[in-house]
Amino acid sequence: MSPFDPTDVLSTPYGAPLVPVLPIRLRRTEILTVVYRTDRAAADALIPAPLELTGDLCVVHVYRMHDAEWFGVYCESAFQLPVRLPDGRPAVYSPFLVLESDGAVAAGRELYGQPKKDGQVSLGPDGDLLVGRVARNGIDLATATLPWKQTRAVRGLDELVPGAGLNVNLRILPEDRGAVRRELVVRSFEDVVVHEAWEGSATLELRPNAQVPVHRLAVRDVVVGLHRLVDLTLPPGEVIHRY
Repeated sequence: MSPFDPTDVLSTPYGAPLVPVLPIRLRRTEILTVVYRTDRAAADALIPAPLELTGDLCVVHVYRMHDAEWFGVYCESAFQLPVRLPDGRPAVYSPFLVLESDGAVAAGRELYGQPKKDGQVSLGPDGDLLVGRVARNGIDLATATLPWKQTRAVRGLDELVPGAGLNVNLRILPEDRGAVRRELVVRSFEDVVVHEAWEGSATLELRPNAQVPVHRLAVRDVVVGLHRLVDLTLPPGEVIHRY
């Protein structure tokens, strides 16, 4: 038997790759989003130059992927901060992400530079309350709640946080002899279909953990909570800055 041709391989391991070739489709993705105000100085300390922090808002997402190509059914979470890109466009930068899929962890880090870590994430109803939980090391890092489908949303997330649809991350890739390549990568969801959207008064509780220090983005005031059910496509990212 001849060895395989490595120039034909787009992801490893050969024959059963962990990271997909984009784009991929995520269907019936359920999202609990909490927008809150945090300490601006603490948020600014997490933003890499030349990105510029543009406000004191923080966006927390807890996702339940009911049908994600390649990855199956799993939950994910992300913290995002509003920034301005070097070309002036508004976007959001991700300092913390916790999820429960090894493939999605690897894909997020390799393809987009998202600082993803493995953990335990859940999203679902508890009576008349939607509850999202994020944990690592047996510690609940974040607990978000929203009344169950009481008020239909009249605003999109981009109206609350300009640039929320454009995510930017710092991708760091190892090279020869311990060197690393550093670059900023952006991506936005494509072909988004919104099946449902609700809003209301939400709560968010954060707890300290040295492995995922979301507590650095302390909750000052919760602005709003959103509950959405969407289909979306994850496209390839674009490098916009190299260090």
